[in-house]
Amino acid sequence: MDKFEEMGLSRSLEPANSTLQPAWKIDNDMTLRPGEILISVKIINLNHTSFNELVDETDFDELLFCKRIMDMIAQRGKLHNPVTGTGGMLFGRVLKMDPQYKNLYGVKVGDDMISLTSLSVTPIHLDKIISVDFNRAQLTVEGQCILFSNSPLTKIPSDLPPKIVVSALDEAGAPTKAYHITAPGDRVLILGASGKSGALVAHAVHKKLQGSGSIVGIVLNQFHRNRLQPCTFFDEITVLDATNTRQVCHSATTEKYMDAFDVVINCVNKPGTELMTLLAVKQKGTVFFATMGSDYKLAALTAEGIGKDLTMISYIGFMTGHAEFTLNLLREFPQLHAFLTPSSAYHSVEDNVNAYNSTMHDKYVEIQSSGHIFNSPSSQATLRQALKVARYNSTVLIYGESGTGKEVLANIIHQNSARKSSPLLKINCAAIPESLLESELFGYEKGSFTGANAKGKIGLWEAAQNGTLFLDEVEELPLSFQAKLLRAIQEKEITRVGGIMPVKVDVRIIAATNRNLEEMVYKNQFREDLYYRLSVFPVFIEPLRKRREDIIPLANHFVEKYNQEFNLHKTISSAALDLLSVQPLRGNVRELQNMIQQAMINVVSNEINASDILNTFTYFSKQPAESVAQPRNRPLTKPGISLKEMLEDTEREILLQYSKNYRTTQQLADALQTSQPTIVRKLQKYKIREHHRE
Repeated sequence: MDKFEEMGLSRSLEPANSTLQPAWKIDNDMTLRPGEILISVKIINLNHTSFNELVDETDFDELLFCKRIMDMIAQRGKLHNPVTGTGGMLFGRVLKMDPQYKNLYGVKVGDDMISLTSLSVTPIHLDKIISVDFNRAQLTVEGQCILFSNSPLTKIPSDLPPKIVVSALDEAGAPTKAYHITAPGDRVLILGASGKSGALVAHAVHKKLQGSGSIVGIVLNQFHRNRLQPCTFFDEITVLDATNTRQVCHSATTEKYMDAFDVVINCVNKPGTELMTLLAVKQKGTVFFATMGSDYKLAALTAEGIGKDLTMISYIGFMTGHAEFTLNLLREFPQLHAFLTPSSAYHSVEDNVNAYNSTMHDKYVEIQSSGHIFNSPSSQATLRQALKVARYNSTVLIYGESGTGKEVLANIIHQNSARKSSPLLKINCAAIPESLLESELFGYEKGSFTGANAKGKIGLWEAAQNGTLFLDEVEELPLSFQAKLLRAIQEKEITRVGGIMPVKVDVRIIAATNRNLEEMVYKNQFREDLYYRLSVFPVFIEPLRKRREDIIPLANHFVEKYNQEFNLHKTISSAALDLLSVQPLRGNVRELQNMIQQAMINVVSNEINASDILNTFTYFSKQPAESVAQPRNRPLTKPGISLKEMLEDTEREILLQYSKNYRTTQQLADALQTSQPTIVRKLQKYKIREHHRE
């Protein structure tokens, strides 16, 4: 058995022979191979970042949550969240050992054990999920997994509860590292001090300081402050939303803590607290980001920008002896158990839902005030999905018809992400000729082809470094280029045309399409592996005709926009708005915007009325010219005619034109996206074409 087998690399399926963590898919067949051990899985402890994303995505719905877990395993062969890039760890019992398994930890068949290996590298198969503990971020399951000769594990101690142990050991790297980087006499600040990781870190630091120095904790609210009251070794516990940049920059707390600490340990499981971390630490001090939720790269760049020379330590998952150290902490400080149990560790699920909904509401108000309209339940659901995924670095695939606002949604995702201070570059994949595609995206070296810039040129991919790349109409990418795009996403590097050295590039990909990519994959028009890499988090935007509550607010927004742009003072009548709200608008938001702009320019009076809208309507623009009604060219109705008569007149004209091209009422109903009985009734009402064949 070689090193390759000891690491389990033969189980990588996509790409083949890669290491297991970055592999998109691994083989989770439970038949033992040389050097492997088979485990019966009982409890899964999800990484907190992954858990938070999953509950955001499923709104604490247990059935949806379980389905998402099972789908993830079915798709990837491992419990590896593609949005957060994290997994978790598990507790189980040894079932079988291959004779070549090295057994470095002295386990035997029947032993209860905890795998210290991330689920992101563990082949796993679940038969069922018995229950979900939302407070602990744990699943009780029936299933099996495979571990390898070099997979670290530890036996369950008899004196500690298994659920407490697996919960603590999932964070074991943080307290162990905190203990090693702290010296007696240090002044230490801990952000997120009341969480599971924060509590473990605080007790480890307290153990190291032995009464010297000081420990200060920052928590989000009074509830978390009260949780820490039994920990009498804190010199101070301060309530501060460290993710709120404005509050951080202008609070008396920040001024008090500025450059005050030798060591700052960040245990917050989400980005946004990096600035507070860096402001509080002394020059030449040490910063430790104890979870994977922080943006380590942003912190490094910010430290450079404010001129701080620091020792910066990112997340530590494994250290020699970290399990034993953490288990001893649990024995030495029994009060730690309270931070790992549901009764006091977190708010109730209902409280979490309410807090999350409150945060989302604030975001809705902020985005609506910036001119983006999300009034309908459908568009609010879409916005909710966009805001959820914005916090993570996963790829996003936006589906929607032309003109629905896919680019607007990409902007919102970027502006609400940790990458918002870096560029968002937009590429229309259909607008770049195939012969220029590679050089435009990846750049080229000097002299690489005739007509090339003598100095060479970086591509759009490189120009978006640390930011976001929006690939619109991604379905138009030629198959010959899709393999290169896949490699760039997978390896996070590109090679310029004419170059030989790869260039590391960190960009987030947001793609958009108005086609059914799954169908294109089935027809071999789009690579399946690229499809899965792009659609880690799919977001669908309904067409405007299916979210009519957005039409009138959008129309009013465009009137206001063009009043400012053209220095006008026009209004739109309620009758005109009512007319707009019942139209098909097959060009979606783009068509509505164009109609309002045309009316603002053409209408002489200061009010746009229903007849003006009829004269500018263009919803037949996609039909062949000979079969399309042209309402804007027909004579205006007589003065004084009612809105109802105008609408009936328009409806009759639509049915008259469409009935020339469809032979049955069912075909006509399908074309107009309504029911057949409605079509039959309307045709009878307007005495149109009594001879349809059914």
